[in-house]
Amino acid sequence: MNIKLSGREKNALLMLIIILLGFVYYTVVYSNLMQKVEEKKAKYNSLSAELSRLDMIIGKYNANKAEIEKAKRNYYNLKDVIPPNQDIMMSVVDLKFLLEKVKITTTLYMFEPAQKVEMEEAKKIGENFYPYFLTTRQTWNCDYMQIHALLNEQKKFKPLYKVDSISILKTDKNLNVTAVLKFYGFADPNSPPRTFNLQKTIKVMPTGKKNIFQ
Repeated sequence: MNIKLSGREKNALLMLIIILLGFVYYTVVYSNLMQKVEEKKAKYNSLSAELSRLDMIIGKYNANKAEIEKAKRNYYNLKDVIPPNQDIMMSVVDLKFLLEKVKITTTLYMFEPAQKVEMEEAKKIGENFYPYFLTTRQTWNCDYMQIHALLNEQKKFKPLYKVDSISILKTDKNLNVTAVLKFYGFADPNSPPRTFNLQKTIKVMPTGKKNIFQ
C-alpha cells in the first residue's frame, strides 16, 4: 500500500525527524559530553587548588629552609666561640694554646668546676641548655707586652675567654701577675663532645732523626 504524502506532510515529517535526531543527540551525546566536561572542569579546579596548596607549602619550606640554613651557619660560627659541652680537659688545652700565643709560661692548669650562667633566653630553650664558664687562677712572671697581648686576645681568641680579674706587682725585672681567667661553654645535650684539633694542640719537637722510632 503506497501512501502518498503531500509536500507539506513531507516537510512536517522531515522536521519531526530532525527534532527527534536533535533530541537523541542532546540526551545521549551532548549530555554525556557536557557531563565529562564538567567532570574535567571539577578535576582541573581540584588540581589547581592542590597545586596552589603545594606551591604554598614549597614556598614555606624554602623560606624555612633558608632560615634553617642561616641558623646552622650562625650555630657553627657560634660554637667556635662558645663550644658546646666544653669540659675541663678542653679548657686546659685552650689555656695552653692561649698562653703559648701570648708567650706567657705557666705550670698551673687547674680549673674549678663549671658554673652556670643564668640567662632568661637560655631558659626558653630548655633547662638542659645553658651557658657556663670554667675558672682558672693563674700566677705568672711576665712583662707588660705579654699582658697587653693577653688582654687583646679577648677580642678574637676562640673559644671565648675573659680576664675576670688581674693583679700586677712590679718587680726588679718583670711583673708578678695574678689573674683569674674564665673560659665559656654551652650545655647542649644534642651536640657531640668537643674533640682535640691535633694540629693545633700538639707540637712535634725536632729529634734530629728521620725516623724517631729508630
